[in-house]
Amino acid sequence: MASTEDERPLKRTRQACEPCRRSASTTPLSPAVPRNSLTIPENTLLAGAPLNESSETQGLQLYLTYCNSQPLLLFPSRSSLASLGKRDEELMLAMEATGVRFRGQGVHDKAIQDEIKGKMERSCNMVMMRIAAGTVELSTIQTLCILSTLEFSAGHIIRAGSYTGLATHLMRHLKIEGLDNLGNLETERDERKLCYISLIMLQNLQGSLHPPEIGDSLDSLAAFDGSNSLLRSKWTSKGITSGSSSDNKLDIGISGTNVHTSELWALACKYASSHVGVDAHSPWSPRSDYALINFHHCEHESLMPLRFRLHASRFQDHPPAELQAHRDYWGPWLFFQMVWHAVPCIANHPFLLSMRLRKFRRTMPQSFLRNSFEQLTFHSGWVIHFLELIEAKSFEVSDPTIGQCVAIVATIYLQHSFVEDQAFNKKAQLGFEKCLKFLRNMGRRWPHIDRQVGQLEKLRDSVAPGGLATDSGTPAAFHLHQKWSVNLQLLWRVLVYAHASNTSDTSSDIFGPELAKDSVGHSSDPSAGAITERDFSLIGSAGISGHQTVASECVTYPPDQLEDPTQGGGQPSPTIDISGLQGDPNVELPGSDTLFLQLQDYGRAFEDWLSINPS
Repeated sequence: MASTEDERPLKRTRQACEPCRRSASTTPLSPAVPRNSLTIPENTLLAGAPLNESSETQGLQLYLTYCNSQPLLLFPSRSSLASLGKRDEELMLAMEATGVRFRGQGVHDKAIQDEIKGKMERSCNMVMMRIAAGTVELSTIQTLCILSTLEFSAGHIIRAGSYTGLATHLMRHLKIEGLDNLGNLETERDERKLCYISLIMLQNLQGSLHPPEIGDSLDSLAAFDGSNSLLRSKWTSKGITSGSSSDNKLDIGISGTNVHTSELWALACKYASSHVGVDAHSPWSPRSDYALINFHHCEHESLMPLRFRLHASRFQDHPPAELQAHRDYWGPWLFFQMVWHAVPCIANHPFLLSMRLRKFRRTMPQSFLRNSFEQLTFHSGWVIHFLELIEAKSFEVSDPTIGQCVAIVATIYLQHSFVEDQAFNKKAQLGFEKCLKFLRNMGRRWPHIDRQVGQLEKLRDSVAPGGLATDSGTPAAFHLHQKWSVNLQLLWRVLVYAHASNTSDTSSDIFGPELAKDSVGHSSDPSAGAITERDFSLIGSAGISGHQTVASECVTYPPDQLEDPTQGGGQPSPTIDISGLQGDPNVELPGSDTLFLQLQDYGRAFEDWLSINPS
């Protein structure tokens, strides 16, 4: 994990957490697959590898390798071309249009762009003809799911939403038996059930297509908590969401668990896109949307099977060939990890919090300031850590939702790139560049991620000095610091997934010339309301420490003490006996100047303690 260093008033520096070191021979090679089945699947193709098959076969195989269960599990896990058999042409075309982007330079290749566009248009025409003729089959609904994903990436937000809505409307009129008894989705062979669950997930991933009304942020977030889905089933309300003990809860596998991870993501998207009224609850209020997200975030983690944690899965111990051979596990596993760490980054994002602090004047609780900053740096640091792991393993991430997670974290590092502390801002600049590097690679596959790269670069270029500000702690003391301005509309556009994906050309979406010029709907940028450049003076500050509600003289942490303030003499430093801790005997202390365990060491010790059987 990577971490950041803080500036005044958040003074403490946190060292980077090293990944847990355990012998790979003592852990299973893959939590999802037994040892004796660790073979590379037939016809597995690496992107850019020489291919002898026809273009159609290449596209289908690339879809199965890079897209199935990443994120939508439309076909049984580890399906092959042979097991799929003959399919309706519109479905094959949609799969090919998705798969061919993982060939060579992807959408940066004009020929591949044209191929994708042609296959999408033919597939859409065939689907519409089936609907008009009344000959809809399961493949029609599967095709609509894939087309919705493709249109979303192309920037056609309204069209993507219409495909999702149409697929939902068709699915809700079907009777599907056995949803109450679904187990591990990796063993499920019924494609009707898989399509049903995939549509739930698709709705959640595109949750920001329908932003709530102004002033309704909390009510809309509470209503969106999965209960308003047209496809809500008994299965999605049991298992990890039942609140049962870990001994009794149902393990539905990484793909099934990620349906619930997608609900957490949708909640965060709603939070980011909400217009916050002046009468909104303070973020530290238990009735606020901020508190609601924190509750669901902790609840999701508490019910997540421990085998999906980093120290149990041991992603870093697997050779690249094994990771590639089991993308149907590691792709969803990375989705869970990245989304889970991105959600607190959204909730504690300085810009989004600033909108919820407009009516407060110098009343910020110092504990909230500290906790918010720690959550921001802790989780953004973990995202960077995973980017480093992904690069070290040469693992190509294919799920575009992960790209949005990285883009959100990039804006945090951009803000911290302008702090006065040189060590802090240098680390932030490196973090921002790592995010851009990852997104540039992913942008070869997904157009909307490529647009995010351009928007982040424009956002960086929009940061400009805005004069000097004075922080006066006492009448006799003051501190001058540089103020910065930034393009708020562009920042908002990056943070809200649907706005980031949308193209500026409304005529390329679903409306004709007469309506295109008047279309606003879900594709327009929301207004930033009463927030102005002057109010958002957080560029160059750590987290929200530069917000006007924070008293400039506040002290978040106690001063470092080497002597007892009451005795006036030196006291020996206390020692910590860790010999009784259960867990890895080779745990190293994070540095010679401290005896405190790192955060992941606490987590491992706590999980080991939970696993002890009482005598």
